[in-house]
Amino acid sequence: MKSVFLYSLATGIAVLPLGSLTSCHDSSNKAGKTKQAVSDPAVKSAEDLVARITPSAKGLVQFKLNAAQKDTTVAGTGKGIIITAPSIRECIRGYGRYLRDIAGVHLSWNGDRIKLPKTLPQPKGTVHFDKEWPVCHAYNYCTLSYTYPFNSWQQWERELDFLALNGFSQVLVTAGLEKTWQQFLTGLGYPQDKALAFIPNPAFAAWWNMGNLEGHGGPISQGVIDREAELGRNIVSRLKEMGMTPVLQGYVGFLPDDFGKTVADKEMNIVPQGGWCSFNRPAVLDPTCAAFPRIAEAWYKALHKTYGTTTTAYGGDLFHEGGRSGNINVTNAAKAVQAAMTKASPDSTWVIQAWGGNPSGALLDGTDPGKTQVLALTLNMTPADKATRNFKGRPYVWCELANFGGNTGLYGGLPLLSGMDKSLNDAKKTGLIGMGILSEGVATNPLHYDMFFERIGRTDHIDIPAFLKGYAERRYGSAPKEILEGLQLLADSIYAPNRAQEGCTESIICGRPFWGIRKASTWSSAGRSYDFRKVLAAARAYMKAVEQHPELMKEPTFRYDFVDLMRQILTDSAYEQLQIVREAFDSKDVEAYKKESAKFLQLMEDADDILATEPQFLLGRWIQDARNKGKTPEEKDNMERAAKMLISTWSNSISGLNDYSNRQWAGFIRDFYLPRWQLFFDSQLRILQGTDAGKANKDYQDAVHKHELGFSGERKAYPVTPKGDAAALAAKAFVHHDALFKSIEMSSGNVEGLPWNLESGSPLSFNVTEYIKKPGTYTARFTWNKGQSALKIHSVALYEGDKLVAEDKHEGWTGQDNRDNVYTLKLPSYRTNLDAYTLKAEVSGASGTQSQGTMSIRFTGK
Repeated sequence: MKSVFLYSLATGIAVLPLGSLTSCHDSSNKAGKTKQAVSDPAVKSAEDLVARITPSAKGLVQFKLNAAQKDTTVAGTGKGIIITAPSIRECIRGYGRYLRDIAGVHLSWNGDRIKLPKTLPQPKGTVHFDKEWPVCHAYNYCTLSYTYPFNSWQQWERELDFLALNGFSQVLVTAGLEKTWQQFLTGLGYPQDKALAFIPNPAFAAWWNMGNLEGHGGPISQGVIDREAELGRNIVSRLKEMGMTPVLQGYVGFLPDDFGKTVADKEMNIVPQGGWCSFNRPAVLDPTCAAFPRIAEAWYKALHKTYGTTTTAYGGDLFHEGGRSGNINVTNAAKAVQAAMTKASPDSTWVIQAWGGNPSGALLDGTDPGKTQVLALTLNMTPADKATRNFKGRPYVWCELANFGGNTGLYGGLPLLSGMDKSLNDAKKTGLIGMGILSEGVATNPLHYDMFFERIGRTDHIDIPAFLKGYAERRYGSAPKEILEGLQLLADSIYAPNRAQEGCTESIICGRPFWGIRKASTWSSAGRSYDFRKVLAAARAYMKAVEQHPELMKEPTFRYDFVDLMRQILTDSAYEQLQIVREAFDSKDVEAYKKESAKFLQLMEDADDILATEPQFLLGRWIQDARNKGKTPEEKDNMERAAKMLISTWSNSISGLNDYSNRQWAGFIRDFYLPRWQLFFDSQLRILQGTDAGKANKDYQDAVHKHELGFSGERKAYPVTPKGDAAALAAKAFVHHDALFKSIEMSSGNVEGLPWNLESGSPLSFNVTEYIKKPGTYTARFTWNKGQSALKIHSVALYEGDKLVAEDKHEGWTGQDNRDNVYTLKLPSYRTNLDAYTLKAEVSGASGTQSQGTMSIRFTGK
């Protein structure tokens, strides 16, 4: 978006001699005289982590290293605990397991719940934790730009502690590559000003490091470059202290696109890479050419100087997402890349991302199986066998990819992760050596990631109800029945997708408005893969829990989940409300149109208000972090511009990347998304009032593009502290939208509706028994999805068994555009003692029978 050598890769440290035992509490010497204890540096790093994460436990946790021990043990010492393990990484992981499984502590990217008594909870006897996977990998390049582009050292310090406690063995590090590139390029004779222009803003560095673009969001100052280098050194140093391996950027041949025109070198064969999503890509130096070993050596010299050290793992992908190999022999190129890497660091492993056809078989053929590790990016969260792969015998890591662009939305794969025990164990035969997190936005969905952390520490099946109970107890401090009911509803719906899709189902509020909108960004999956009624029921369960147990709202971790769930309900239901607005538009009912479009905008305002109560959902926090990355006014403004551009237009122009990194944040909804929808509704109102549709739509497009492109350049102070009562605002929102929510609860669980295919003939027939729940008015909407012909609808009738009970006869049309395609059916009474309610539609094709789409039916009132 991997074997004996792998164990050393996993620890990243020199192990103690066999049978040695080191403790920071040994206070004797050979003469038998007492002396002051001197901590082993590795053990001290673990003690320092305890002091940072759980200050009250400082001095109560002892660590011992025993290289001869195969597992990790935790035992009580009266008021504290002692953890013994073969490496410092396993010691720290043992403390993480202790906090989670014994002390009932919850750590997450979305808040922590740490409440330890003065006497630490004591394990029953000695608890053994088996050694986990040899490799547990964190991040792809995109993670570092979509989630962490503006992190300070203090933020990184907490992040690295979190990874260590959860057992990660290797972490991708890119902070500092700005300095590496500057020194590398100028050392080759490339002009300083061009080198600075080549370096992008940290918000866009991911795609620079993957060879997709140059200089975007820049130029950045020398001060920023130097501070990023210092940050990178701190990250690498801390990782090594805690026994983890930093994955640094290997050299795969990237050079500025104009390098060959600027620096003369007859030994170079430079292959232009063309464009990527309207950006100019860096060129690739042919790894098989005579100059490559010399140039690669210069790279590693600059890289190691930047970080002050070498490492044993290097990343880097050749020809990522459409790169051009030209006349390069890819197998020989891979050999050359790895040869240069091995020369720079003899025990190193090449870490390659498997994505979009990469790595090719030809590339794998050129790699050393004992020095290669493939990261298998897995976006499919449906419950099936998702572990077995084959990369020509190269070791690989199964990596979840459940988030794209840092989008906000409930999503994950609880059934998948809970049931992966057999497939993971079987996949060891095909080279599986570990698990990893490669989501582009990881600071979301604590439920999904908590299950992931549970999975990497276990080899057996995970019982979901038991897991949910443990989650509630650790994260909320208690597990009331209403909470367990809500969590189970979520586990059965939005966290159990029934199809492969790119991350969460996006809300339409985040996309550029038009009548047929079903998603926000270009590559995401349209439509829902879950029953929204269950998510709505879960929200009601959480609200009831707050009424019955108001103390829950005192827990920051509960408040985050509560706000996140309420956000999901309000923004998800916008799709249903848009259909109501559209019905009013199609009916040319101006007053109804105004009323219903106002309700749509109210959903967005209510969502913004609720999000404003939670710190992590504040646009102001994102902007504050960005501005803090700079020191001068110019640096601060540049960082803010890049931060806002990334989550809105992504580029300096309107492109397919628009809204890719959409976020549902307080301030962002109100100031970016809501004005777009207001512009759209105003344009359609003009059409209802007589303005030519072509002109109204053209004016709308011009206005919305101006609004989008102007957003990143605006300077407005957004709140960085939360305000408001989330529970009260949620209750208020449920009153505002009571009719809409009840309509959803009465409707089909699948908002996409029931499929039809004109090739089956007329009338189209649908069993709608499960959607007809009481007497009243129902509307049936026909929507064309594909095919060469539009659909003409002549009449729609509702049958109670064989009895006609409601009918609407008028000419409708659905195709590229829609005309009168909504039919109203008034059911006078409701019967339960019959086989079925059936809806039948008399239809014909406008130009043939190749026409497919859906019919959605919903209750609209008495």
